[in-house]
Amino acid sequence: MASEIESNDSISEIWQRIPPEERLEVLASAQARGIQACLLLLIMTGSAALGLRVPWIFFGSFLLLPFVFQIATAKAWHILKPRSMLEYITARSTARIYASFAQARDLDLSIILRGELEPVSSAETIEGPLDTTLESPSPVPVWVSLFPDTMVIASESPSGAILELSHSILNNFTISAEGFDLSEGGTRRLIIEIEGHPGKISKWHLTGPHPSALLACERRAHGFIAKHKKTVDAKGLTHQRKTAPLGLSAALA
Repeated sequence: MASEIESNDSISEIWQRIPPEERLEVLASAQARGIQACLLLLIMTGSAALGLRVPWIFFGSFLLLPFVFQIATAKAWHILKPRSMLEYITARSTARIYASFAQARDLDLSIILRGELEPVSSAETIEGPLDTTLESPSPVPVWVSLFPDTMVIASESPSGAILELSHSILNNFTISAEGFDLSEGGTRRLIIEIEGHPGKISKWHLTGPHPSALLACERRAHGFIAKHKKTVDAKGLTHQRKTAPLGLSAALA
């Protein structure tokens, strides 16, 4: 009984993890199938009424349209919703595995969404004359998973998931939003920068079909970073208070 309740909670949780725009898309797809079923009914009854020369068959089918729409929509909903949830459950499990490999301390998933990752080529980062023959790599469809201390970005392939990016958001990591203000215009995307060796910065552009989910991811990441900084500052202040009397007594001696 307890495992069943836990399973239901997990199912409702993963459905809430799906961006609202994508949930509306699933609902719209289910309703579209309901409309298709209604149109098919009208075509069939219209053909029968025309062939048998009995008009009431066609006009009588309009009474059945509400029931056909509801039945077809409900059937499509029970197919499309579990399929979408299964994709997110698989992506969540994969992200947790990669996050554990990245030594993440907290595997409680905060945000998961679909997106497209594009590495910024050297032609976009070097100042001065550029070689116009350089081609920027094409965006890769990815799953973006944000944990309280780690970001994991993975793509799909026939052989399984491919890790594109896995890094702590608390160290040498920068994320910013671009194009979300009406005054800015342009493509709505996130800019991810990771500093490896001193002076060497790797940069990616992250876009997606749901801009609000991208912006929520950026704000949530900044919230985790700010919380970590406050914790570090508080520990440093506590350490200074503990060591201050010792330093003062040593100076007086």
